[in-house]
Amino acid sequence: MKTMPNKTIKDDNVKWFSKKKYPCKRNKGEHEWGEPTILHKPRVRYIYNEGSVSSPNPPDKYSDIEELKFSHAEVSIMLETRCIHCGKKASTFISYKIK
Repeated sequence: MKTMPNKTIKDDNVKWFSKKKYPCKRNKGEHEWGEPTILHKPRVRYIYNEGSVSSPNPPDKYSDIEELKFSHAEVSIMLETRCIHCGKKASTFISYKIK
């Protein structure tokens, strides 16, 4: 079996990753998150017929339509926070069902 000199892997040229993995390189450890900022204002969504129709309007507007039955309401907000050392951002979407 012949080996081509261009296709062989030499052990001297292989780069191994560091065994110490720091998520935040500037801090040399874990990220330290700052205060969260609100990306989208809190909003309320009204869900009809178990999710088949959603609307930002309250149920009074659709009370004359018999096919639509009010199921529940949801409150949602989107937050963003950044690492105080490296600037990495993490987004969070929070949604809560109101009965």
